[in-house]
Amino acid sequence: MIIDLTHTISPETFVYPGTPRPAFSSTRTLTHDGARETLLQIGSHTGTHMDAPRHILPDGCGLDQLPPSQFCGRAAVIDVSHFAPGSCITAEFLRSQNGYLRCAEYALLYTGWEKKWGTEAFLSEEFPVLDEEAARYLVSCGLKGVGTDAISVDSLSSEVYPAHHVLLGGGLVIVENLCLKKLLGRTDVMFFALPIKYAGADGAPVRAIAEFRDFPEKEMSEE
Repeated sequence: MIIDLTHTISPETFVYPGTPRPAFSSTRTLTHDGARETLLQIGSHTGTHMDAPRHILPDGCGLDQLPPSQFCGRAAVIDVSHFAPGSCITAEFLRSQNGYLRCAEYALLYTGWEKKWGTEAFLSEEFPVLDEEAARYLVSCGLKGVGTDAISVDSLSSEVYPAHHVLLGGGLVIVENLCLKKLLGRTDVMFFALPIKYAGADGAPVRAIAEFRDFPEKEMSEE
């Protein structure tokens, strides 16, 4: 079974504060040209998207420099929706989920913000974020990446982006604005998030999907 984890981009799509909204315009039509073609004007971090190390780090690599294997892997889906809005997801909590993380290549954090997509609350309220120690713990797990259903792994009020610096500096990618609710409770998730490949990509929209698989190794557990 294939599950789509991607928000559809439209001119009304919410964007990070300060980022221009998407704009679509027709460049060819069936009536005049015999075919349809659309000019898409979107920021590199619009909708469901992936952050590259280049996004934050002066010498960080772009997504176009990473191998395709970086963009897929077995996922641990971690429910953090019980954390209060604006609170920090701690390393202590993540260590308690070690049974899930030990077999994973991606940690996908369900904050519950997915339910607010398309409402003012998606950006007007603060979502749970990783603290710096939690981000360092995820790096120590040897993951390929971290995903969230919120717009960022750092607070919207942050000016230094500590979780971004730690995760991207540790060689991980970050996937934001995911749809994760359908994956809650699953331990058989293979995650794919394929970014647009353009030169010097600091980030890019992705089509993120999950596939449920029968993995040969021992099932993940909380023990």
